[in-house]
Amino acid sequence: MFEAPDIPGAAEVIAWFGYWPTFHDAEVLSIALDRVAGCRVAIHAFETTAAVDAVGRYVAAKHAIVTFCLEGFPQDTHGITNTQIAYFDRQNVLSSARVEERTYGYALYPRGKLWRRRLDCVREGERRLAAGHSVRLVD
Repeated sequence: MFEAPDIPGAAEVIAWFGYWPTFHDAEVLSIALDRVAGCRVAIHAFETTAAVDAVGRYVAAKHAIVTFCLEGFPQDTHGITNTQIAYFDRQNVLSSARVEERTYGYALYPRGKLWRRRLDCVREGERRLAAGHSVRLVD
């Protein structure tokens, strides 16, 4: 288990799962990049139980769409960000995802074929990474 980050919405995610999830086998549903509004990464997360269904697959429970909102990306000397996305297609499964506080702000570290590096955001007043601004809990 990863330690829960100190970001808006984390308490709602913890209340739903009972802990901060690792996002193992979670799927990135969408990525929205906006130079004004920032970036939103929607991830379908769930809990894998020990129960097995009739076909032998583990039963998933506590489904939720967790949306990470990032604003204020670090820029190079020319004012360009280094956001890169590769291999985004019809299924984007993660092995894990974690949030770390950095000296400049926060970083989202998703692990899977889609991501080659982290997504950063800069701490500028109230601009920071948040999870759960649009957490949609799915039964």
